[in-house]
Amino acid sequence: MKYAIIFRICKPSLKRKGADLKVKKFLSAVITAAVCFMLAGCSINEDLGDDGLLKAPMMTAQQKEIHEALTSVTGSEIVLKYPKNGDNRSAFVIQNIDDEPTEEAIVFYQHTTVDKDGGTVYVNILDQDTSGQWRSVVDFKGLGAEVDRIFITPLEKGKTPSIIIGYQAISSALNTFQVYSYDEECLDTVYNDNYTFLTVMDLNNDGFYNIFKASIDSESGVTQGFVIEQDKGEFKTLAKVNMSEYTSSFSRCVEGKTADGKEALFIDVLKTDGDLMTDIITESYGTFQNVATVFKEKISEKTKRPSGYNALDVDGDGICEIPNVKTVTGYDDSDSLRMLLTTWSSFNSNYTLKAKYTGYYSINDGYFFKMNSDMIKGVTVKTDEKTGETVFYKYDEKTKKDDNELFRINVVNNSEYENYRALGYMLISEQGQLKYVVKRSGVDDPLCLKLDDIKKSFYIVNQ
Repeated sequence: MKYAIIFRICKPSLKRKGADLKVKKFLSAVITAAVCFMLAGCSINEDLGDDGLLKAPMMTAQQKEIHEALTSVTGSEIVLKYPKNGDNRSAFVIQNIDDEPTEEAIVFYQHTTVDKDGGTVYVNILDQDTSGQWRSVVDFKGLGAEVDRIFITPLEKGKTPSIIIGYQAISSALNTFQVYSYDEECLDTVYNDNYTFLTVMDLNNDGFYNIFKASIDSESGVTQGFVIEQDKGEFKTLAKVNMSEYTSSFSRCVEGKTADGKEALFIDVLKTDGDLMTDIITESYGTFQNVATVFKEKISEKTKRPSGYNALDVDGDGICEIPNVKTVTGYDDSDSLRMLLTTWSSFNSNYTLKAKYTGYYSINDGYFFKMNSDMIKGVTVKTDEKTGETVFYKYDEKTKKDDNELFRINVVNNSEYENYRALGYMLISEQGQLKYVVKRSGVDDPLCLKLDDIKKSFYIVNQ
């Protein structure tokens, strides 16, 4: 599709010294596109009110100024709308989206009088004047009742950042996104399409982002992905890829690198049987491919694992690892209460998955503990029923004995830490209000790792 203005909305401009008010208005249709990775944003503070309902987050001083400028145009009978997915979950997106030095604000809202517009979300763009005061310059009606995602990112050299907004439709499984260009207080809609999944990433490493969208055909069940770029004002499909069979939904997406340094999208898809698999979109043989499905037996089938075990960069080196699981030593595969060992593997240029780490991964507590080969063979893992702590025991394969405790790991709040320290727990790592602590049994055994070795084997995992 060529770069063409689908519709334009401009702020009326007032020429002084006796000039008449001139209004530029180019009307038409719909609204902007979405994704999984944002260049700016903040998260909703999900506090509950006394009635048990989700409270709106407290506005900052800047957001209050923007809100006042917004309601001076829309009236006070509005509610803010928050993107449901993506890195940006704020109703206020504040970023420089044109060639001027000041920032603009994009605000999502809905009129409380539903009969007025059927519950559709609205988008308002506000700019600052020379005195720093916020004022509304563009206001338009979106394509659905909810905002799915938003991206603000450069798509082509020499152009201002594009605004991509995706909308959730009430009556359709397919969402709709549009791409906008904003300059000189005018907003142009330049591209739109439907999607089930949407994100952006610089897949060919040229400094500008590609759009990646995937759609599930409700009748055939076939899922296809499309890599789209903007080049010389034209939006074109660089590649069409087949996604995993029997995909029911998309769970998560990670932007990362393969083991040999190539940019890639790692997309966790939820299968109709409830398991997860990972699709890997990267450049291969001069085009973009889903190497997981191209090399199905070598890659795709080996990524199958239970729901909740998402692909991620577990050690922070920029390379995305894909997890797989097996039963911890000391349990039978048929045991419904068995603990699982997780092996993290990276994709490499040989089109294979190479194991990188194996150990215990606590999804609920958000950490991974790397285990060496001796521990994998000679250690079992249990949950203390009283405290909920993860406990590592020595396991004797011959006698099946597993009651010699080596150490235990717990996650505590900052306010609880001193109490635990008094009980002999030692700090492994910390993040925010949480501290990760360990208590060693002190037995004379190489499997009872020293504190420094425990720290080296411990990774905080952010889903």
